[in-house]
Amino acid sequence: MSANHYTTYRFIVLALCLVFSAHGMADRLLTLDSCLSLAQQHNKKIQQAALNVSKAEEVKKQAMTKYFPQVSVSAVGYHSLHPMVEIGIDDISNASVRDLLTTLYGNYGAALGLDNTLSLFHYGYQVGVTAVQPVYMGGKIVAGNQLANIGIEAAELQSQITQRDVLLEVEESYWLVLGLREKQTTLTATMALLDTIHQTVSAAVGAGLVLPKDLLQVELKQSEMRRMQIQLTNGLQLAQQALCLGMGIPYSDTLQIIPSTNSQILPTIDKLNIDQPSPITTEHQLLALQVRSAQLQHRMALAEALPQIAIGAHYGYGKLQTNILRNDLGSETGNGSVFVSVSVPLTGWWETSHKMREQKIALQHAQLQQEQMGEMLRMRTKQAYYQMQEADLMIQEHQNAVDITANHYRLTQASYQAGQATIAELLEAHTQLLQAQNSLTDAYIAYRVNARRYTTLNSAF
Repeated sequence: MSANHYTTYRFIVLALCLVFSAHGMADRLLTLDSCLSLAQQHNKKIQQAALNVSKAEEVKKQAMTKYFPQVSVSAVGYHSLHPMVEIGIDDISNASVRDLLTTLYGNYGAALGLDNTLSLFHYGYQVGVTAVQPVYMGGKIVAGNQLANIGIEAAELQSQITQRDVLLEVEESYWLVLGLREKQTTLTATMALLDTIHQTVSAAVGAGLVLPKDLLQVELKQSEMRRMQIQLTNGLQLAQQALCLGMGIPYSDTLQIIPSTNSQILPTIDKLNIDQPSPITTEHQLLALQVRSAQLQHRMALAEALPQIAIGAHYGYGKLQTNILRNDLGSETGNGSVFVSVSVPLTGWWETSHKMREQKIALQHAQLQQEQMGEMLRMRTKQAYYQMQEADLMIQEHQNAVDITANHYRLTQASYQAGQATIAELLEAHTQLLQAQNSLTDAYIAYRVNARRYTTLNSAF
């Protein structure tokens, strides 16, 4: 940037500071740094992205539990209306045994008060604990944990992207507000000047020195400025609301946006090297994780078709209540066992083969997307650089236009006072100066915005 550009920009900044100071120190003053700081603390998108990171971390903790034994506790109790097993002497099919028991029961059963039936499983309970330790699950557990790790990395990268985009939007809104305020300042000065011209022309019309149509032209120009003032006021209010939304704070009419100390000098950006490879941006890293995730998904699909081996142990304790010959008998016992489980999915191969093909296609899609996004990011970086370069040239051209139109207005004003120019020519010269000043403000804002966008895209995270 040239020294002339810096001088002009410092003048604009100084004018803005004076205007904002006139509103009183009771108003809330926000610089660019404070706007960005508030956005980092209160913006809802940034907060949601941080929650997604915490969510991914919880998913990782869930996946880690698959490495450890799966323990379950079971309990069952029953009480049937009738014994589940009931056998009498008459139900014995062996005749000799049946006759022997009948004789014994006839001799001793009645005297002992016994019944001639055997009842089992009338009521009882059983509790147990089982632990199963996975030994080999086809690689599903390992792949699942790796996917969980990728999920955390992806959430963190997405959080960086969200924060970067939000801060970029906040900065754009910040400069837009400053630009609109500068236009308001210029417009206010223009309207004050038109009021002065209106008083002069009105007196001249009253004295018969000029025609009434000259006064009408001034009033038409005043009406045009008032319409522009309404549009600027509405646009400024919307821009401030957008800025407050980005910062995550309530909108307030007392909000005042002021230039930062480091905003008095436009940033100087190194020339873009077309042959230089694209930097490894956050988007590149996120796409690389997407490709890795697709590879692991393909691995998990293969695990569905592989044998699964687990070892386990079980311990149970219970009581089985029985009625034997009308005497209530039962035992409370405990027992344990160990086991090995081997599962081979024979009929799942067909479904798994199609699932693996699906995941292979998803992997190819992710790889193509990675290549395409790399080219798009490269193109976006070039576009931002060219737009920044264009804005730099526009600053020079609009600065020249301001100088030319300002000189033209001074000459026209002198000619009008000497009676050598009409009021229409004076108003037209002032309109051209106003447009040139507004265009210069737009060029400064465009350079700021595009410089930040280019720096953001061209930086590695």
